[in-house]
Amino acid sequence: MRFATPQALALAFCLSVTTGCSVMRHPSSETESWTWTPSASTETSHQQQAYSLGRGGRDQSGTWAPGTRPQEFDFSNSRVDDYVTRFQTDLRGFFASALSRSGRYVPRMSSILEKEGVPQELAYLPLIESGFRTEAVSRAGAVGPWQFIRTTGQRYGLRIDQYVDERRDPVKSTHAAARYLKDLYDMFGNWHLSLAAYNTGERNISRILGKGYADDFWEMSDRGYLYRETENYVPQFLAALQIAEEPQAYGFAPPDEQPLHYDLVTIKRALSLATVAQLSGTSTETIKELNPALHRGVVPPQGYAVRLPKGTKETFEVALANLPPSYFTRVTPVKSHGRRGNGGRGRHRSHRSRVVASLATHPAGKPGPTMVASRHHGRSRFVD
Repeated sequence: MRFATPQALALAFCLSVTTGCSVMRHPSSETESWTWTPSASTETSHQQQAYSLGRGGRDQSGTWAPGTRPQEFDFSNSRVDDYVTRFQTDLRGFFASALSRSGRYVPRMSSILEKEGVPQELAYLPLIESGFRTEAVSRAGAVGPWQFIRTTGQRYGLRIDQYVDERRDPVKSTHAAARYLKDLYDMFGNWHLSLAAYNTGERNISRILGKGYADDFWEMSDRGYLYRETENYVPQFLAALQIAEEPQAYGFAPPDEQPLHYDLVTIKRALSLATVAQLSGTSTETIKELNPALHRGVVPPQGYAVRLPKGTKETFEVALANLPPSYFTRVTPVKSHGRRGNGGRGRHRSHRSRVVASLATHPAGKPGPTMVASRHHGRSRFVD
């Protein structure tokens, strides 16, 4: 048997992430930042303070407060060790880049998860979902750092249309992901099972439990009731979390926090992001980075709250007030045909560009005794 070289695996992985490696919106204040300052009462290590990660336990109100790590996070499984090794070797290039990007997003994401009542450790889930790339798109149309497909994103309050795709927005998509993860935990009462359901769909996990095929994630995996992607998903996350919390201990440089500070301004007419950049005295790339949800490069004709570099709001508003009408963009409505990346049909966790799943060197496991031997959008199907 011939095995792929580490270089080939790394190349395949990078390509998979590039092409697609799955609430109500909250009003923001006029000035926003990705950053979040941990409370003085939170006792963490130096590295944990940098990311504001508490150790949450669920209190009587149903939220996860700083305290102890969820008990079901089991790092002792040999498959977790295997992925720790892979992240240090054949997937090192990808993981190092993704970990570096996390410094921009994890502090804010962890604070959102805490406020939504979800363990802050899950802020590292995008490491294996998208590598913290806001532009990540899967073959099945899963988009953004949390890899939502259209239906699930809309179910949790994300705007997705021909002008706006809030699955790409690291703040709004994190609110949606937190609520979805919380709903999954309320359903299964266990984070391993909840994460597996985030990957393969809650119906699949509910069916396995309801039929009595297995009682927990590791048993489902060992008995072959899950497809390889889902079998790998939980150990991948645990391995990524283990390294991310102490990167230097595993030979990685700790990421520098590079928070995006911004002002928020509501633009009520269609305007190109290039013009927004010009009026605010910055580059088009900076405006696009601050507003990844505006994937067509234009403010929608109905208006939208746009992020500007901090300190440029007043300059922008003065320039906008004096802008000739000819500068406003005339936008022709575009019919959506379910293009990839803009919300094609499919289920929530269908065929993601999973960080390691697409690099598996082993074929999918044999189906369990009641599993149909084919997939539907990357999910296993069971017969009654």
